[in-house]
Amino acid sequence: MKTAVALAAIAALLAFGGTSTDADAKVKYRVKDNWRLSCNTARHKVREKGYSPVRIKSCVTPVYSFYAMRKGRTYIFRVDPRTGFLWRE
Repeated sequence: MKTAVALAAIAALLAFGGTSTDADAKVKYRVKDNWRLSCNTARHKVREKGYSPVRIKSCVTPVYSFYAMRKGRTYIFRVDPRTGFLWRE
């Protein structure tokens, strides 16, 4: 009887999505409690655009700024930590 109940519970979890795949379990960006991206998360957003290495220029201002390289050229990127908006200067 206990085995049947245990199997029914497992079947219910699988049927209703109680377990998730690796793709569902990954969180793309970590956001702190005050709804701001961390400096490191913003840096990774720039890296996802294909720039490497990405160095921090400033993370103490209201908008984060980074130095990033692609094909030998250096660019300056800004990331708004509240909205996640990314732009290149």
